[in-house]
Amino acid sequence: MLFAGLMLASSFLIQDATGIAVARPTGKAHLEPTTGSYFQIFEFHGRPPHTWEHASRMVRGYLHDNEREGRLATIKSNAVHYFLLLEFPEMREKPMWIGLRAQCNEYTDYIWTDETTLEDQTFRAWNAGTQQKIREFCRSNKDTGRTLPVYYDPTEFGVRWDVRDPRINIKYMMVEFPAPEEAAEETEPATETATGQ
Repeated sequence: MLFAGLMLASSFLIQDATGIAVARPTGKAHLEPTTGSYFQIFEFHGRPPHTWEHASRMVRGYLHDNEREGRLATIKSNAVHYFLLLEFPEMREKPMWIGLRAQCNEYTDYIWTDETTLEDQTFRAWNAGTQQKIREFCRSNKDTGRTLPVYYDPTEFGVRWDVRDPRINIKYMMVEFPAPEEAAEETEPATETATGQ
């Protein structure tokens, strides 16, 4: 069976001065064939914060097959974007964190949780007006290192990327368990812009 070797922490607790959050998977992990990564949705339970920062730190404690450490998902191609929409229909109803942030430096940097940047790829899935919001935020916060976390936003026009204030809570997160490095080097993801959902 495809998921026979699947081993995940069913929940993970994170606590700081602002509260306690527990995250649990909402269903099975699915293997995305072009990257070799498994993806799975997790949901926060309990008292916030349910912020991007908490989600990003929390998922590093999850393991798949005892060797793949979790991270907030990187979506670098049309293939991965549409795979997620097909395998996880709840994305069409619930906003969820992904592993991208906009950071205000001399210029705006878009950084994935694997430390690669958005400029290394051509695929984008922005909501209309989102990049303008980022430009305005970073214009008034230039060289501060302040960040705006990115999330998947389900709207009547499809499921696209948007940004939120770093203190805002979102209950769901898309977690990726990347392929071991040797396998990842063998795959070359497509680089396109999302045009549909």
